[in-house]
Order: sequence, then structure tokens, then C-alpha cells
Amino acid sequence: MKGIPTNRRSFLKALGTTGAIAGGTGAGFFALTGAGAAAAVNISATNPGQVSNDRGDLTKVTIDPTFRVEWENMDTAVAKVFYVIEGRTREDGTWNDWSPLFRSTPWLSPGTLQGVSQSKPGTTGFLELSDPISAIMNRSSAARSAKSEDPRALPRPIEVVNELGRPDYEGTVAFDDHPQSVDATTYLRGDSVGTADNATIHLDNWRLSRGAGDPIETGSSSLVGSPDTDADLPLVNNFPGAESGYYGATADTSQMDVDDDGTADTDSVEIRYTFALQSLNEGSVAFFVSGDFSGDYGDDVETAVRNDPHLENVRPSDVNAGNSELVMDGEDGYPSITDHGASSASANVYDAYQAIADTHPAVVSTTATFDVTVDNQPADAGATGGTGASAEGGGQ
Repeated sequence: MKGIPTNRRSFLKALGTTGAIAGGTGAGFFALTGAGAAAAVNISATNPGQVSNDRGDLTKVTIDPTFRVEWENMDTAVAKVFYVIEGRTREDGTWNDWSPLFRSTPWLSPGTLQGVSQSKPGTTGFLELSDPISAIMNRSSAARSAKSEDPRALPRPIEVVNELGRPDYEGTVAFDDHPQSVDATTYLRGDSVGTADNATIHLDNWRLSRGAGDPIETGSSSLVGSPDTDADLPLVNNFPGAESGYYGATADTSQMDVDDDGTADTDSVEIRYTFALQSLNEGSVAFFVSGDFSGDYGDDVETAVRNDPHLENVRPSDVNAGNSELVMDGEDGYPSITDHGASSASANVYDAYQAIADTHPAVVSTTATFDVTVDNQPADAGATGGTGASAEGGGQ
């Protein structure tokens, strides 16, 4: 293999905003927007504001990002954009470990969804979510006629910190009934996670993160009548109707709550975004054609790729036989994710992507940090009114 090029002749670029909301009992909600753009990704955030209430109680911190991803001059046509969002909090000055919050793989297939724009598959192109993820998940579920599959209300943003806390993925029975080869390690790494439906049925306890002053409650889903008896993970960021999500919060709110009256505390939250450009695979070609795959092309992949107008920028050699792969993985002197723990170029191993993000044109990773301040308002008491005193007397 040739040495790694010092300048990437092809590049992946992303720009966007991260909306963050901090919620506290009796406090309402605070929103933020920020923006950034560079040849490498730069998604920025500003602080969501201060939560002030009489208990110093934070109920949740959420994000609702938008972004645009662009690429140029890849050697293989890009058909899918995988991305994962992770979060972590800081405690006593030390960052906790990263924990995945949300994952999704938008396809550059025909059709439109409000708030999403994209190019046809090709070596140069883009994907843009101009509306927040909460709205996109809601519309995607509706477009699939699958809104009733989701046990939690839609739309909803991604919960980074909440009162349910980080799911106990490492618990001894959490994955016992999962129908695929999934365990806590593969689930958190990303290489074997099953489907969003699997997570809803076999892992998720369907608990809802409460609003201010509301009790935690359990949702319902058309997938099954009730959650699996062994399901005990609060996967609040799983969206089965949109085939996205899979995860829960990164931490609970206890470390951010302020117990002492008249005091305030500020804690940092960091979000990491990782994008990976992926190829078209034979099994999904039928969903990428603008015509009728069977009627127009006789179910023949090469014929469809050569003739369908939606695939005009794709060559048959761009289509791989198995699952979609990272484009240009280990090619042209660029590194391979298989050198960093991934079993193949089609394995979505988060750490492996991040290990090559600085040196591979089809992978990019960035972080955004914001602060959340919680204020416990001082207790006070007093009285107002009038005594209405008077005196009367009589005499000589």
C-alpha cells in the first residue's frame, strides 16, 4: 500500500447547526443555534441558557441538529450516508466515556421528503437535512406508514441527558432474547446492532422521559402488545418507524442537578458527529431505480445501473455484492477501517471510522460542545397586607 497522501484530493464536507434544549422543572425550555463550515466538518453549538427553578432540578438536555454533507471526486459512487451521533458529559473536570445516541443511514434513492434534499448517487454529491432531525424522523415514519410502531410520541428531539439515564447496555440479560448476534460490545461499537424494530421489541422498555412535572410513563407500539419481559433499556432515541436511532441518553441528570439553595453550577456536554460515505449494493438497487426494477430491467442489476436515469452517475463496478461498503476503503493509499477493528469495509464500527477520519476522504468526524447551567433559586418567605388597626373611646 502506498503512503497516506498529505493532501486529500477528494474531500467530504459538512456544515450545520446543532439545536440544544435544556429543560428543568418549572423552568420551560431554552433553544440554541450555531453554524460552521469548513473543508473538514465543523458543526458548532452555543450554550442553551440557564435553567432556574426552586429545586435546582434539570429534567433533560436535548439536541435537534440539521446538517449538509457534500463530497467531490470520489473514485466510487456514493449511494448512502451513514452517520452516528455520540455524547458525553464532564464530571469533576473529567470527561466520561462517549456513548452512542443516534444512528441513521439515509439513502440517495428517488423520492422526496420535506426538509431533506439530496443529489443522485454519484462520485460528487450532497445530502442536506434542512429541518431538524425530530421533524425528519416524524415524516419518515409517516412516509413508511409506520408511525404506530414508535412507542414514544413524535416528533421528539434526541435526548442527550435525561432522568432515565444511560441504558444499562452491559446488564447481564439485556441482549439474551435478541434474534441476531448482538451483545453489549457489538451494539455499542456499531458493527452488530440488528434493526430498530429488534431494539423496540427485544431491548426497549418503552419508558418515556417525562416533561416538566409529569410522571415517567410507558408507551405502546403496534410491533408487539407489550415490551419483552426481559427488555429493560430506555432507548428514548430509537425511531423504529424511520429505521433509525437504536440508543438512549448518555447520562442521567443527577450530576447536573443543584441541591443547595441560592447556588448555580455549569456542566459541559460534548456531541460527536461521524459521517461515512457508502456504496450501492446489489440488494438495494431495486430501491434506487426510478423505473420498475422487475418490469423494466428484469431484476438485472447491471442492466438497471446502466440504464436507469437515477443511476446515471453510477457504474456497475461501483456496486458491491454484499452490504454497502465505505467507498475507497483501503484504496489509493488511503487507510482501511479493517486496520482498526472492523471486520470488513461494510462494518459500521464507530471507533474504526473515527480512527481514519483525518486521513480518509470518505469519513469525517467532528465535535460540538455546549454548557448547561442550573440555578437553584434561594428560598424566601414574607407577608404583605394591612393590620387595619383602630382605636375608639368615649368619655366625658
